[in-house]
This record gives sequence, C-alpha cells and structure tokens, in this order.
Amino acid sequence: MRSLFFIRLALLNTFKKKLRLALALAGISLTSGVIVLLFGLQMGLKNLVDTQVKNGQATNVVSVTLRSSNAVKLDEQRVSSIQSISGVSDVAESVGLLSNAVYHGITLNAPLYAVSSNYFALNPPTTVQGATEQQPADDTIVVSTTVLTAFSIDPKSAIGKEIKLSINLTPDYVRTIDKETPTKTKSYTIKGVIDRGNLPVIYASIDSLKDQGLSSVSQLSLQLTNPDKAPSVREAVERQGLQTSSIQDTIDQINKLFAVINGILVVFSIIVFVITVTATFTIITLTLMEETQQIGFLRIMGLRSSDVSLLFVIQSILITSLGAVMGIILGTVGGFILNGYARALAASDAFYGEISVFVLPTGQIIIILMLSVIIGWIVGTIPAKRAAQLNPLEELYS
Repeated sequence: MRSLFFIRLALLNTFKKKLRLALALAGISLTSGVIVLLFGLQMGLKNLVDTQVKNGQATNVVSVTLRSSNAVKLDEQRVSSIQSISGVSDVAESVGLLSNAVYHGITLNAPLYAVSSNYFALNPPTTVQGATEQQPADDTIVVSTTVLTAFSIDPKSAIGKEIKLSINLTPDYVRTIDKETPTKTKSYTIKGVIDRGNLPVIYASIDSLKDQGLSSVSQLSLQLTNPDKAPSVREAVERQGLQTSSIQDTIDQINKLFAVINGILVVFSIIVFVITVTATFTIITLTLMEETQQIGFLRIMGLRSSDVSLLFVIQSILITSLGAVMGIILGTVGGFILNGYARALAASDAFYGEISVFVLPTGQIIIILMLSVIIGWIVGTIPAKRAAQLNPLEELYS
C-alpha cells in the first residue's frame, strides 16, 4: 500500500505541469527514437547485404567485364589466358543479348543471357521450380517467373514446356564473317524457373550460340581458390585492359556506411544523455520548488526523509522511462515505414527475398529501457536529497 501511494502521488505531481512534461518527454523520446531507428537501419542493411551475398555472388567470385566492346575482346584465347591466372579455379561465361520468345501465339521481347553450364554454380539464383545445376544445356533454358507470367504459365507446370526463341546475335560478339548471319528460330525446353523480381529474363546455353557464330562474351565470373587471392587476380585481369568487380566492393561500401552510422550513434547517444539529464533534472528541481508545502505537509503527516527522497526518484524514473518508451515506439514506427517505402522503390529490381532495411533492434531497446531507469534514478537523486533536507514546519507556512 505504501509503495502504491508513492507511485500515485508521483504520477499526480509528474502530470500536473503538462506543458513542461511534454517538452521533457519530446526531447527524450525524439533522441531515443532516432537511436532506435539508426540501430535498426544498421542491422537491417547488414542483414540485407548478407542475404544478397548468400543468394547471389559469393565473396570468392570476381566479375570481369569489358571497358569497351571495341577494345579488348573476351574471346576464347582471352578466356583461356584468364583461366590460367594463379588463384582462378573456374570460369563462367555470359553475354547479354536480345530475344524474341513465342509461346502459343504470345510474343515477348525479353533480354536473354547466353551462359555456360557452370554459370549458376558461381552465381546461385533463387530457384522456384526445376533445377539450375549444369543448366542451361543445348536445347534447354532457364527462365524467370516474370517470363512465365507474361505467357500465363503456372510455375508449377512450367518444367518441360517448349518456347520458341529467336536470338539476335549482337555484331560486337560474333565473328566478322558471320555478322550478316540471319537470326535463327529454335525451340527450347524449360528446365528451371528462378526468381529475378520483376525482370523478364531468359538464360540459354552459350555453346549452342557459339555454333551460330558467337565468338566472344561480355562478362566472366571467376571462382577463386581463396577469397584472399582476389587482389592479385583482379590486378592481373585489369592489366589486360579489362575491369573487375566483386561483391566485396559492395560489402566494403556498406561497412563504410556502417562506420558513419556508428559515429552518428555515438553523437546521438551523447546528445540523448545530456538532454535526458538536463530535462529531467530541471523538471524535478522545479517540482521541488513548487511542491515544498506539499512536502512539509507530508512530513508532518509522518512521511520520513527517505520516503520524500523516494518520491522524487520515482518521479524522475517515470519521466525518463516514459520518454524512452515513446521514443522506442516512434523509432519502430518510423523504421517500418521506411521498410514499406524501400520495398515500393525496389519493386522492379532483382533482389533476393523480402527487402527489410530496418530490423527491430531488440537488444538495443532493452539497453535503452535499462539506461532510462538508471539515468532517472541518478538524476532524481540530487533534488531528492534537497527535498529530504527541507524543514517541514518552515515549508508548510512559507
């Protein structure tokens, strides 16, 4: 009963000056909310990168592309030279082309990637149906779910269906004598269905197109014996007039972003501490000045000095805890709004899985709640001691 009385009295005193309380809570909740939002963004971005790495290109894979299609060619001789570089264990070839796909009278102009059979081993996709291992082969293709949607094909029944393809060989990638070779139409069997977001993409065998005159490619995927070999391999490839990239480049950029966010978190943590201490100390001190008669009355009624101290500490903890809870709610709502916005913006991009740039930082939330209680107790101690030292008779008649 005694504890309940203190809590009720602390609540009455705390909410008596609503404007002053609102200003204190606004400062505490705003800074707490920003910290929750930043920690959540940090975790969300890290998880997003990890997801893309696990489902996309691995850290031991380096991509090789042309600086200019009219300069160095990625022909068989160049590919063989790159494959012989120390640290390279496997090479997958790919080239982007245009195709005209026909299924039951429905025509679709879609980008087509001619790839080697080991391409998906080095660039693992999200497989929906069928298989991608050692695919595509001579007369088989792998398609994205968006292609099936355009043809009104159920992904569950897509495997084994035939699509007629007319593949346009870009002059930059064919032998000179074959540049006038007419486009050939051929039937291909669907062997695998993958998720590429809203992108309608078809993958066909590069070997079958080499028979039609394809002599070079636009991109290579190099599998390394060890990720530590990446710098030396990339240097050797770039000396040949090519450019390289790796998922590690993205990870490095994200790590730099995380370092910036961590710096911001430190700054805001200091700000929230200063604001919390200042606002709460001011509220409790002003309450002490305005409630001296109440304190004197309570002391005469039998309230001990320690009880008066406890009353002010409870008020301080109430303010900091309430502000922290409001801030956590504010930061969480803001984070989930950003998730929705990010998903809307990235709806047409080829991301693996659901995009979440914000993840609820449970551990940080628990720390914030614990700190709010500790800070409230520390800040309330000074005015609590002053309140306990007041002369009850003097304050009652002041």
